[in-house]
Amino acid sequence: MSKNLTPLKSAGHAARVVSRSSPQVLPSRRDRRRQETIADIKTAARAQLAEGGPTGISLRAIARQLGMTPSAVHYYFPGREALLEALIVDGWDSLAMALRARYEQTRPLPAHERWIAVTRAHRAWALEHPSEYLLLYGHTGLRVTPGADPSGHTAMSKVVAVLFTMMRDALAAGEIDTGKLQTATPAPLSQQLADWRETTQEMAGLPDGALVACLIGYAQLHGAITLELVGRIPLSSSPPPCSTCRWPTSRVP
Repeated sequence: MSKNLTPLKSAGHAARVVSRSSPQVLPSRRDRRRQETIADIKTAARAQLAEGGPTGISLRAIARQLGMTPSAVHYYFPGREALLEALIVDGWDSLAMALRARYEQTRPLPAHERWIAVTRAHRAWALEHPSEYLLLYGHTGLRVTPGADPSGHTAMSKVVAVLFTMMRDALAAGEIDTGKLQTATPAPLSQQLADWRETTQEMAGLPDGALVACLIGYAQLHGAITLELVGRIPLSSSPPPCSTCRWPTSRVP
């Protein structure tokens, strides 16, 4: 019996030794340098974006600023459009992380209070990254084609997924009259919602009324933020902001 157990013990011991001694694979120096260079190029591009919008981004100017040759910058980003796409993906990812983090922090709150907290986080991110926010939502003169860039579409879906998650919470709490909204939904829009539902996993099971509520809420939120960023909200008609969020209390979604 002991002879039969010995190989098993030895095999287990060997497995533990291999597990303990397996070194962690770290990025090579070349990979680290590559990531650092890409990060530097993006940082320079964001500064140009803030100063002159998308058309103000110049790969040649970035090369001069970073002490690189233009061809070296083009090695990482073939052109301005590729660099803008990278900034858009980064922006969506950053916004999604901020919204998801706020959502998780406010889980103990009632659904409507969680909704307000997350939308305030959305606005706070926009105020901290105004030029990037306008780039994400196409208010910079660029033509935005939904789904044209798969990576951008995937990153954007992470932001929208938080909206759908909050809508499910609101439905579970009985805070949305989906029947009334669905009755008022015209047939063409219902068909569009059905097509949209089939292609978006996060929407599975949400009725038309809930999706219409999402559209309304998202349009109001984004519209108010955009008007604020571009300076189109008359200050004389704005109510006093709340003491903690700087959002006019009567306009909190």
